[in-house]
Amino acid sequence: MDDAVEYEYNPHVHVADVPAYLDRAARASERARRQVGGVYDVAYGDRPLNTCDIFPAGPDAPVHVFLHGGYWRGRDKADYSFMAPAFLQAGVTLVLPNYSLCPHADLATLVRETSACLHWLRDHGRRHGDMSRLTASGHSAGAHLLAMAHAPDFDTPVTPGLVRRAVLISGLYDLAPVRHTSVNTDIGLTAASAAALSPVHHLPYTDLPLTLYVGGGETASWIQQSRDFHAAVSKAGSRASLHVLGDHNHYSIAEELGDAHTPLGQACIAAALAP
Repeated sequence: MDDAVEYEYNPHVHVADVPAYLDRAARASERARRQVGGVYDVAYGDRPLNTCDIFPAGPDAPVHVFLHGGYWRGRDKADYSFMAPAFLQAGVTLVLPNYSLCPHADLATLVRETSACLHWLRDHGRRHGDMSRLTASGHSAGAHLLAMAHAPDFDTPVTPGLVRRAVLISGLYDLAPVRHTSVNTDIGLTAASAAALSPVHHLPYTDLPLTLYVGGGETASWIQQSRDFHAAVSKAGSRASLHVLGDHNHYSIAEELGDAHTPLGQACIAAALAP
């Protein structure tokens, strides 16, 4: 492990009082589940964590899928139920998937599960929303999975055009540095697998509009990941924008997802509602 890389690439090291952020999200999510109706633990695959929570706004509503973070080895869809009231009030069905976690599955499997979930929604989710109006977002590890699942050279990519727009929040797009952090004890990246699973080397379909967000209070290396990926997809011909949000850190930026009046909350809901 390289201590300098660990600081840059492990938010638990450089963000103060991480448990307070996690506790706040958990309490807000508990309140949301009491407040709104949901369909919980819907299976989209065969593995134990191949489930999603669906907060339906109606069969004709646009659908937004959010992939949680947790460095591919932690967190849960239930931690993000706090997003549901804002999306439902806007008339958007919200889907929160789980996926298998490292080290119980390898990272390529998580990408395949992301693709499988989106395809399952297309084929089986119609009573919960209009799957022809499907958009998606992801935070941190979730942003990586969403981007990588749309790489046309991945072995099971998302069908082109299924997801109409994607919002990528504080993602990791070049995985080489992760090999030199403590996190890799669970992830198990090699030089070859890090390259094979880095979206910056395997760009998404160019017809998928991308909006990237990263917190201005995140580390220089984490911000540069978004800058480099934005530059790469833009050069390839994608319609992409990048927004650095104030002094948000890696955890505070995700709190915006529960408020339709914040820049990030507005962006995800606007993406879902766009014609």
